[in-house]
Amino acid sequence: MSKKFLAVGVIASVGVIAYLASKKVDSEKISKIREKLPKIETGKAKENIFKQKEEVEERITQLATKIADTAKELIEKGSELASDKKQALVDLIEDAKKAIQEERERLKEMRARLDNPEDTEVI
Repeated sequence: MSKKFLAVGVIASVGVIAYLASKKVDSEKISKIREKLPKIETGKAKENIFKQKEEVEERITQLATKIADTAKELIEKGSELASDKKQALVDLIEDAKKAIQEERERLKEMRARLDNPEDTEVI
């Protein structure tokens, strides 16, 4: 019986050792896979980040161009508006000068009539 017990013990020990060895090998494979997985994910993440960075830079360039074009357009329209306003003011000033000159002429005529009592014409 002790030989059978010894044989069963040896077989059980070999089984336990085989099981532990397989676990060790599996855990080593799993740890290697786990080590490679972050590298793969990190590589893909880096690629995605660089791709996103390029897209963001391109979008920023587009926006900067659009802002510059809009600013240029605003400046042109502002200059145009200022020119129009200036011309309107110049026209108003000229009209006012003409009106003042006409009024001066009328006043001269009135003074001349007042200074000359021979004219009896009433205005």
